[in-house]
Amino acid sequence: MPSRRYKKISESEADIQDASGVVSRKEDPSIARLPRLEILVYTVVAVICFICYPMYNVYKESQASAFRFYGVLADGYNLFGGLKDEGDFEWNFWRELVTVQAGVIVLVYIAVGRLAETFCPEWRNTLLLVLSLSSVTLLATWRCMLVLLLNAAFMYFASYSKRALVVWVAALLQLYSITNSFLIFYLNNFIENSFDYHLTIFCVALCNLRFLSFCLDYCSSKSEDTTKFSHKDFLLYVFYFPLFFFGPLMMYKDFHHQIEKKSEKLSSSQIGQVVKDLARYMLYIIFIEIVLHFLFFAAYHQRANILTGLPLWALAGNALCHLIFFQLKYQVMFGIPNAIAMLDRVDTFKPPVCIFSIYTFADMWRYFDRGLHSILLNYIYIPIGGSRCGTFRQLIGSLLCFIFVFYWHGLEEHIFYWALFNWVGVVIETIVNQVSYLSFIGTVWKNIFSTGLCLIGSALS
Repeated sequence: MPSRRYKKISESEADIQDASGVVSRKEDPSIARLPRLEILVYTVVAVICFICYPMYNVYKESQASAFRFYGVLADGYNLFGGLKDEGDFEWNFWRELVTVQAGVIVLVYIAVGRLAETFCPEWRNTLLLVLSLSSVTLLATWRCMLVLLLNAAFMYFASYSKRALVVWVAALLQLYSITNSFLIFYLNNFIENSFDYHLTIFCVALCNLRFLSFCLDYCSSKSEDTTKFSHKDFLLYVFYFPLFFFGPLMMYKDFHHQIEKKSEKLSSSQIGQVVKDLARYMLYIIFIEIVLHFLFFAAYHQRANILTGLPLWALAGNALCHLIFFQLKYQVMFGIPNAIAMLDRVDTFKPPVCIFSIYTFADMWRYFDRGLHSILLNYIYIPIGGSRCGTFRQLIGSLLCFIFVFYWHGLEEHIFYWALFNWVGVVIETIVNQVSYLSFIGTVWKNIFSTGLCLIGSALS
């Protein structure tokens, strides 16, 4: 039976999430609700003072400094003034991959998949595998596919050891291969151009997490479960086209359970929901593209000398723009693949929650990229012991998670500080959480420290 302390923690940390993805806490009945008029006044003041005014300052400084962003701004749409901020590598990379050819491939994938479900459901998964391999090869080139298949074979054979340690060593060596300068030199010569090279590196890193999930699930499976871990299951999980390039990530056991379910005809309401989701994400794309013509917040991070000279309100607005852009960017990158996967009855994790509803480090990692969180939780944190084995094991587990995040992202100095500040924030929140159940001032202390530390950590990272 769990201890009283753990019961309290689980109850206090129970989250409520509505359809829009906003996370809220259970209401304390001892605290009176504010009048609606007072809430409205606070909302108006907050929107004007902490959103509109800082963003106006970003706009004013962006337009005044446009001539100083040579090489970061590019020609945009004449309708919106001509110049456009292209300082965010991820967004530019995604836009370059999303071409007319990609749209045609997606439509062919959807059409053939629906025909397979209708006329030959027993061959559906085989056809999805063939479609996925073909689609990835057309978009990423055969050279990229060859590199990915070699990495896949390496990890698949490592799983035959049935030892988690061997799988982890193989996965870490694989990540090292895309950061080692000697090996990178030969890979760069093998890949034809810069975009395909970066796409290959990105795909190897993303597939590495899928390799880990499949291989570790196989290592922990019972002997009679081996039919669930065939080479066809492995390839379909790794190269499943809707989720291949940008995710969201899924653990193998969840993906296999859903893809193997008996196919059922999509209802009109389900198709309508997919269409509505895709339309919403298209509006997000249009909104982002328009905003980037007026607010050059991403360009400032390519010009540190200009960033350090910003007035305080413009600097605060720049940080706010980054947070909102970060959320909308991943809403699009995760949301569109999620909507397409729904047509195959693959229900992935929900897109990131509203950034304004998160005020702790733990919630940021739990509710933003839920796929990455599930990988870290199930394959690093829980095997180490997690929260059920005491505070020390909990802190060691979280430390190993952030060490892996740092290693997986590329072993660069700014990533080290980003991971470090996030881990320190999680550590302090964990300690405060524990102390809050031993001290009569714990609740107030926890609320003050959680919110304050999140603001400080966001500024530092």
